[in-house]
Order: sequence, then C-alpha cells, then structure tokens
Amino acid sequence: MLAPLQRLGLLGLAMKHTPILLLTLVAASASAAPGTGNELNYNRIGVGYESNDLLKSFVVSGEAKLGEYVLVGGSFSDVSGKGDNDGYDGNIVRFGIGAVFTAGPGDLIFRASYGQGNIATADFDSAGVADERSYGLSYRAVIGAGFEGELGYSRVRTRMAGYNNVDIAAGTLSDNVFKVTLRHNFSKNLDIRLTYLFQDDFIGGDTFGLSAGYSF
Repeated sequence: MLAPLQRLGLLGLAMKHTPILLLTLVAASASAAPGTGNELNYNRIGVGYESNDLLKSFVVSGEAKLGEYVLVGGSFSDVSGKGDNDGYDGNIVRFGIGAVFTAGPGDLIFRASYGQGNIATADFDSAGVADERSYGLSYRAVIGAGFEGELGYSRVRTRMAGYNNVDIAAGTLSDNVFKVTLRHNFSKNLDIRLTYLFQDDFIGGDTFGLSAGYSF
C-alpha cells in the first residue's frame, strides 16, 4: 500500500496561469447564451468547498452554454492537505469543454477536461507537479419544486511528473469516477449545489462538495 504522501502526489493538480480570464469569458458569453427548453441553465459561476480523505479545497468555478450545444468552463481550487498530509498546500486549475443534447425530460451531457497543478510544503522542501485528463457522460433533469438532479460517470487519468527530495517516481493512474449532484434553485439566479463523487481511495476516496452559484 502506498504512503499518503505518494497518494497525495498523484492528486496534486494545477496550473501557474490564473483562471480569472477564463471566468471572465464564461460570464461574458453566458449573458448572451440562450436558455434550454427544459428550463436547465448552464450559465453559472459558483464558489464552494470540497473535501475527501486527502485534501480540502476552496473552489471557484464557471460554465457557460455557447449556442445550442457547446459548453465551456473551468475551475480554480486552493487546496490543503488533511491528516497525514497536513502542511501541504497547492492549487488546481481545470479547463473543460462539452456538448449537451436534449434527451427526454432532461439533458445528456458529454464533457472533457484538462487540469494541471502543483502541491508543496510551505518551505518547498517537498513539491510535485501533475496533470489530469478526463472525459465523461452525465444526465441532468428537473426534479420539481426548484430541485434538479444529475448522475454522471467519468474516466479520469492522472499523470505525475514526480516529487523533489522525496522518493516518489513519475507514474500514471486511471480511475472510474461516479458523480451524484443535487441542486436547488432559490430563484432564477441563485442556487446551492451538493455533489458527491465515488472514487478510488488511492486518489483521496469519496469526495463531498458544496457550492453556491449565480446563474445568468
């Protein structure tokens, strides 16, 4: 069984580039994008918190629907280690593109994303860099009384470049991730969203997420 630090290394994802430009583009495009016939809105910017056995994260995310089918989005996560990984900090940046198609009472959604990141101790005595690629399929539908639900599956591939000052070699891990999301729309513009990811213990185990969002 691999040490917690080694597991954390394969989970450390992020980019040096700021996500502010991406979120600005998302907000601008969202204001001009048309809504869907089944009342599902994809034009959202959110702030939230995520946690699993290895990491806790504060997340800023955005997504917009361009035209009839295309989705673009991204997120920035400020992450900190938990438990045996306390003292490690870093950030994660992900960019994504997708396509959405009306299917029955809801939407069928295809998404692909790419992320890069780093994680390190405060004195940089130990630091690592990794990237992530994922693709998946989900189904989203209105439940009623302001509630929506989404069920999804993603195949996630994480590639680690290695750690300095630690005997951890470069490597690649692929995992099947299942997602359940419940969203409640308080109004046309404001919502809260709960997300639960079922994933391998090696990359942190199941992850709980909570975010508040503003829709355009």
